[in-house]
Amino acid sequence: MNQTKQVIRVSQQTPLSDLLQSFLASEQDLVFIDENTVITEPHLELLTDFPRGASAALVGRQTDFANTQVSQGSIVSASSASHTVTSPNRVFTGALYLSQKQRAEIETAIGEAITSKATGHAIDLALVALVRATIRVDAVELLEAPFVRSSEPELRDKTAKQIQKLSIPRLRLKMANRANDGFFSVYVLRRFSKILTWVAVKIGATPNQVTIASFGIGLYAAYLFAQGDTWSLIAGAILLQVSIIVDCVDGELARYTRKFSELGAWLDAITDRVKEYAVFLGLAYGAFVHHGQNLWLLAAIMMAIQTFRHLSDYNFSQVVKARSAEQTPVPVDFMAEWDGITPEQKTNDSDSEEPSYFMKRLRYWLGKIIIFPIGERWLAISFTAAVGGALFTFTLLPMLAVFSMIWVYRVRLYKTIDMEKKRIKSPVISRQLDLGFPVKTFFKRLDWLEPSLLRGLEFGVLITLFTITGNLGVAAFVILFSIAFHHYDNLYRAMQSEQKPEWLSIMGYTVFGRLALIGAALYLGVNLDFFAGYFFVWFLLVSSIQWVVSHRAKNKG
Repeated sequence: MNQTKQVIRVSQQTPLSDLLQSFLASEQDLVFIDENTVITEPHLELLTDFPRGASAALVGRQTDFANTQVSQGSIVSASSASHTVTSPNRVFTGALYLSQKQRAEIETAIGEAITSKATGHAIDLALVALVRATIRVDAVELLEAPFVRSSEPELRDKTAKQIQKLSIPRLRLKMANRANDGFFSVYVLRRFSKILTWVAVKIGATPNQVTIASFGIGLYAAYLFAQGDTWSLIAGAILLQVSIIVDCVDGELARYTRKFSELGAWLDAITDRVKEYAVFLGLAYGAFVHHGQNLWLLAAIMMAIQTFRHLSDYNFSQVVKARSAEQTPVPVDFMAEWDGITPEQKTNDSDSEEPSYFMKRLRYWLGKIIIFPIGERWLAISFTAAVGGALFTFTLLPMLAVFSMIWVYRVRLYKTIDMEKKRIKSPVISRQLDLGFPVKTFFKRLDWLEPSLLRGLEFGVLITLFTITGNLGVAAFVILFSIAFHHYDNLYRAMQSEQKPEWLSIMGYTVFGRLALIGAALYLGVNLDFFAGYFFVWFLLVSSIQWVVSHRAKNKG
């Protein structure tokens, strides 16, 4: 459980200097809330109990009373009795979280605001001061419940009574949903996962225990796929869906119980990849042993495509985030009349009509389906395996994946062209290159594709070598599987601002070392079982144990 932050109620008469003094007198992060604000306890806990790397403000979507602008998850403009917002799209609830990680910047910004002697509520003035000084303030959305910030007692009492009628456990379950999920996850998977999340809460299960349970179910689904017969394929398809439903539970449970950890995030992400590629292995093995179908090449290509896509998806997001963080923001004077935000230009074309709500939602969900997220992808695996077997899966799945990539990359390349032509300072990409020597990124704007391109080169060469030497089978697939895991491991470490220890990387032989080693083994006719065992143990077991042990030691320290 994360440590609960102290909550300080602030009245209309509280001066801004008192708010700043309270923050500076504490060594802990603090939550300030207007005494006239009425919100649910679970929504207040979004500030008090969730781990955060920056300050944050709780905002609602009462657009009729909007007084705050949110863009890309951050507050970009705020208001007070002395300040206005150019294009407001949210309403500030009066709940503000101040992070000690930004202590020096907050002290300077609010200190300067105090000298201006502007009128307004201290919390509003503090938020304006932070935002105009370009200090990061995350926007935390208040959804699924009523709220009010009003000096009128009748309105506060009315809202409090509405909140009393809510089922708080049910509200917590709604709030535990992950934002931005896919169509199948929202309308099917999470209908079942919510039930299991409620059970998990009742029995006191932890998110990591649920992740391990999902992992076990997924591996058993892969085992059933490896049996190759019709009923085993159907049973494997069903269990794969059970696995992803249970997989939804760990995140919901973490958000419900507010139990978050770097280990949990890493474990959840890495086990998903292992389950999916174990399913490919099981399908290819079952088809080969029981039906005489040699689908190893198709299975290896599908794994290569998915690895390429996954890495580019994550890295595009990381690069966009890094570029945004490395931009030099332009502060706005605290008492300036204009907030520095340029309003969006709207077309005046009389011939164009605003799409209906239905059309907007249709386009939104079609876009979600086309990007082929894990829910839709695993549904396709289950359906094709149960209906047509492994051959159908490895025929249809790559076509769907490639179509999705073309659709997504078309948009990303347009966005890349608009990026500034310079290298990012963040090492998030260079840490994943795995070349055996220090190197900056090769590209300035297409840097997000570099890890994927190197993985494509490595997988392409290995798959070609395995194929032309007639060695593409279980051992070769395990080698490719282990190397893919290694690159995912590098990615997730880089996303947490970490890198594998040098000894781990050296014994993994890096990209060119592995190509030379395996190429020599194939030329000399050496059995691949040893290399499959070595890379499996080194990349999946030793590397994972090192990560877990090092993080436990760091947390204890």
